[in-house]
Amino acid sequence: MSGKRLFASAAVACAAATCPAHAAEKVSFDVPSGSLNAALISFATQASVSIDTSDPALRSVRVNGLRGHFTVREALRRLLQDTGYDFRVSRGNVVRVLRQPVRRARQEVPDRRRAATRPSAQPPLDPPEQPEQIIVTASKQNVALTDYPGAFHVASFDEAQSLHSGGGGSEVLLRKLPNLASTNLGSGRNKIFVRGIADSSFNGQLQSTVSQYFGESRLTYSAPDPDLALYDIDKVEVVEGPQGTLYGAGSLGGVIRIMPRLPVPGELSVSATAAIGATGRKFGGDGAIVANIPIGGRAALRIVGYRIFRPGYIDDVGRALSDVNRTNVLGVRATVRMEFDDGLSLDAGIVSQDTGSKDSQYTDDPRPSALIRRSFVAQPFDNDYRLMFATLRADLGFARLVSNTSYTIHPIVTVFDATPPMTQVPRIFEEAMRVKLLTHETRISGGAAWISSWVSGFSFAHNVNHIDRSLGPADKLAPISNVQSETLDAALFGEATLPLWRNVSMTAGGRLSLFARFDDFNTEAGKAPVEPTGPEIRLLPTMALAWKSLKGMIGYLRYQEGFRPGAQQLTGSGDQAAVTRFQPDTIRTAEIGMRFGTDAGSRLSGGLSYSYSRWNRVQADLVTSAGFPYVANLGSARVNYISANLAWQATPELGLEISGFHTTSHLDRPVPEFAADVEGKLPNVADGGWRLTGRFEPWIAGRKITLDGTVGYVGTSYLGVSAPFDIPQGNYLDTAIGARADLGRWGLSLDIENLLDSRANRFSYGNPFSVAEGHQRTPLRPRTVRIGIDARF
Repeated sequence: MSGKRLFASAAVACAAATCPAHAAEKVSFDVPSGSLNAALISFATQASVSIDTSDPALRSVRVNGLRGHFTVREALRRLLQDTGYDFRVSRGNVVRVLRQPVRRARQEVPDRRRAATRPSAQPPLDPPEQPEQIIVTASKQNVALTDYPGAFHVASFDEAQSLHSGGGGSEVLLRKLPNLASTNLGSGRNKIFVRGIADSSFNGQLQSTVSQYFGESRLTYSAPDPDLALYDIDKVEVVEGPQGTLYGAGSLGGVIRIMPRLPVPGELSVSATAAIGATGRKFGGDGAIVANIPIGGRAALRIVGYRIFRPGYIDDVGRALSDVNRTNVLGVRATVRMEFDDGLSLDAGIVSQDTGSKDSQYTDDPRPSALIRRSFVAQPFDNDYRLMFATLRADLGFARLVSNTSYTIHPIVTVFDATPPMTQVPRIFEEAMRVKLLTHETRISGGAAWISSWVSGFSFAHNVNHIDRSLGPADKLAPISNVQSETLDAALFGEATLPLWRNVSMTAGGRLSLFARFDDFNTEAGKAPVEPTGPEIRLLPTMALAWKSLKGMIGYLRYQEGFRPGAQQLTGSGDQAAVTRFQPDTIRTAEIGMRFGTDAGSRLSGGLSYSYSRWNRVQADLVTSAGFPYVANLGSARVNYISANLAWQATPELGLEISGFHTTSHLDRPVPEFAADVEGKLPNVADGGWRLTGRFEPWIAGRKITLDGTVGYVGTSYLGVSAPFDIPQGNYLDTAIGARADLGRWGLSLDIENLLDSRANRFSYGNPFSVAEGHQRTPLRPRTVRIGIDARF
């Protein structure tokens, strides 16, 4: 066929997590008109398939776009009609896009269409699992992974996976993505860190070091991880930071984007799951239901409802109670999607989740294996999360427009046992936080022959964090402080990628931000004087070079910056109360890395990256040795971070992956308060870790059986940077196995977590009023067995 048929270097392969569903089920497409190159990238994003668009000829072919409800095969036929391109399906569900002379392509279209729709006599074989999604939507430009010059990770979920593991929330992500780290106070009260950029193990009023998003909407600004359940989630992307150019302040460590499945117009479907679990001798369970309800021909409603009950495993011998740390989660999500003419769509919805723990999950017994502690009062926790959002998308012909507005109400109530050790008269410390967050972003993005991709937009955020703190007997609580912090954040941003020569491209961009912060402090003696602060203006640049030396391989160099606005701290009490203002902390990161095997059908893939970060004026939420919270400046630090991963698809049924990281962090220029003879390490940053996962999916009697297992190691870290909080934690193995039988519309699953029933210490903190004694431990949840059933109709 040489000389008569030219093949394009474009290949489309079903993503491992979603291929069986997409091969037969319909998907809602809204692909804009424009170049075939851009249309294929948009198609891949919406169909959850991978694509290689390295053929430069694709940019010169124009298509009218695609809009409607089709199978992947039917959609490809429509999109490629009259383009001189066709596709062919080969073994392993790999779809190749073929370029042919126009005259011959027109003659052969009818025969190829019949061949493409001919049913297969054998059950479909799942394609090799790709280590990362090929489309980086967190880039805000839908950049193909083969073109993205930075460290990127993804956890994908097909419908069955999101049903049977969605109740695990952020714990699922920590197991799938070793580059994530977290504190372990409990569900709804943890802080997540990326790339070793960790400021503190304690919660407080500071902005997070990681930006979290649900679709296009920002989840948090100055609050802990809400730990949303992952039912009906398509994938979770993690882009290592800082990501100041595209995401602004608070993305020092990176960005986490939870991508939900969108409503599908014209389709009525229901899926559900129910399970029972056992931790030791105590039983729990979870259940969820997902419904897609069409509204007319161009709109649909998608509803997700769930309930999760996690049994306790800590005994409080001081109050003669067992399994005190029970946790309940109740949530609902609802999204309405409306599609209009000319590529216009609107998504509007709510996210609501209530998380409540009856008591905390730490121990204080000197015996490591003992799951007991001694308290005088209960220490419950409540996290009620509400998000309302609307997202408008439009095809402008030359570009795509996305406009999102969201509003969050996030009340959090925490209770600690503050009983003095000498008097032993029961006393509690209560902190009631209420966060209100209003955000908006409008951006346009596109690409052309002379510029690979570009994005430009503006954003606005208004965050109000109100904290009331009280102390005393449970029936006579007395207020001790009232703090309200209000932040205004407005920005213009842009980023573009330009091809330089051959296989080398350059990415550059910047963000111009205007910040204003207002704080009010009230004590028992009245309002504390606060010196007014003026607005701050910041320019956050980024620059990168990428080199695509071979097919499926990219090497890159990248420079990025990020920052957080300076906080204010109340010191003293009564007439002696005063307010101290801190300078913003800034971070600059240089990164070098490479990836290979990102082309469709590759059996071996992986990546390696190294980053160096200089973090100046590190702000941190801390507690005094007596247990009371405050804000401090630690000084300046440096962080070296190396990560690597390797995935091998040995056969279509068997896949293995190993990943690991190594971190060195030093507070090399501490302020006098935290100076020591030896350079302190940043808190909660493990010195290293690794994870090995395997997945085997044989077909037995016409049914697919999935067997998977994982073993990971988390190295040693420290609770704080100086005495008395430089307490070690970590240094443990995390193990899990699972099995699932696909019975068509039904599925049966069995999962076992903490297979070795380890009592290792994940986190050396649970109560600020006794943590300085050094006896607190937060053990791994004991071996937990879950048996579940799921169904799709």
